[in-house]
Amino acid sequence: MPPQHPPRAVTFDLWLTLMFEESTGRHELRVREGVQALSNAGIMIPPKKLGDAIRTVGRETSADHDRGFDRTSTERMQQILDAADPNARVSINSEQFEAFSRAIDEPFLAHSPTIYPTAQSVLSAIREMGVRTALISNVGSTSPGVYRRYLDREGISQYLEYLTFSNEIASAKPGAKMFTHTLEKLGVAPENALHVGDNLHADVGGAKDVGMSAVWIQGYDDREPRVQPDFTISGLDELPVVVDNWLNR
Repeated sequence: MPPQHPPRAVTFDLWLTLMFEESTGRHELRVREGVQALSNAGIMIPPKKLGDAIRTVGRETSADHDRGFDRTSTERMQQILDAADPNARVSINSEQFEAFSRAIDEPFLAHSPTIYPTAQSVLSAIREMGVRTALISNVGSTSPGVYRRYLDREGISQYLEYLTFSNEIASAKPGAKMFTHTLEKLGVAPENALHVGDNLHADVGGAKDVGMSAVWIQGYDDREPRVQPDFTISGLDELPVVVDNWLNR
């Protein structure tokens, strides 16, 4: 009987790894829909004020991510509302708040990022190698539910066994929990897992800190790395060869 090998896994970042931003108009639609939702609740907020609040919370979210921390998407929506009007929360009921949250959340589906053309074929090739696969992504105020709808629509979810979003578990890369939580769900030890991403701090540093191997997609992060990636590629299409080498080394 052939020896049983421990399960192996390849995990993926999302932004600038499987998809990139090409769409325009999402912010403007969020502002229009958000202002209308608040108006329906009897709360009048100028569009510029809501737009500034969305951008402010976006910057705060990025700063939190750098520290390995995140809040839930509901908490981010509350932050946006508080930044736009500190008094609004006392005069809005739960149904009205949910309508406001949808108004900010769902424009992601109307003005979506673009999946890299090779993403599906690369994911399929890696799944055919017999490894487990998952997504580990830092995200902003867009809810995990909307991200799942988007990834289902774009045909990406079928190649990923588990999806970890920072605003679902209130943690962010490079924090260890994003990686260890995902690997526990897959039943794979860190030393048998390879993470792929574009960010030297969040992806490479975070993965290496928990004992995973790391592939860096170069071209988006020009900082000096704190730790070196195990592999460096210029594009997603180079990944299957790297994974094959990693599995057989």
